[in-house]
Amino acid sequence: MMSIGIDPGKGGAIVVALKVGDEIQRLSYVIPLLGKQVDRQALNNILREYKGNECHVWIEDVHAIFNSSAKSTFSFGHVCGLLEMAVVANGYSYTLVQPKVWQKEMWQGIPEQRKPSTKEGKKGPIDTKLMSLMACKRLFPNEDLTKSAKSKKDHDGIVDAMLLAEYGLRKKL
Repeated sequence: MMSIGIDPGKGGAIVVALKVGDEIQRLSYVIPLLGKQVDRQALNNILREYKGNECHVWIEDVHAIFNSSAKSTFSFGHVCGLLEMAVVANGYSYTLVQPKVWQKEMWQGIPEQRKPSTKEGKKGPIDTKLMSLMACKRLFPNEDLTKSAKSKKDHDGIVDAMLLAEYGLRKKL
């Protein structure tokens, strides 16, 4: 059994979770770029590598980001379309999962984290990136969440894609 989690966007990532015996191996890839554009061939090669295995892909079902420019919203939608097309072209079955759905399950047991409020006496918005990072480190304490060996900071796309792949394993097993 294999589950692939995809966090879309140019800063996104793909995580492949392979069940081998009683163990699960996780392989992570950042969305490959060629300059400022998605490297379509490299993206297709990543997905093609696992073709033929019993697999399901879980893609975060995202929408336009509030207050983003038309150009960045169009670019984000374009990348989402490329990812979905690459999944279809390689013959994978897939499910689009709304962030609140997978986060509700994967954040279980994580204390609520909020960003600072801009208004006195009001709670700030939930810090989704921190919540996901905490959940990922709790579930996978030995996994490398950085973009490369030189990186020192955990990669948000890898964190979300890893949680999506795990969500998929839980739903399919």
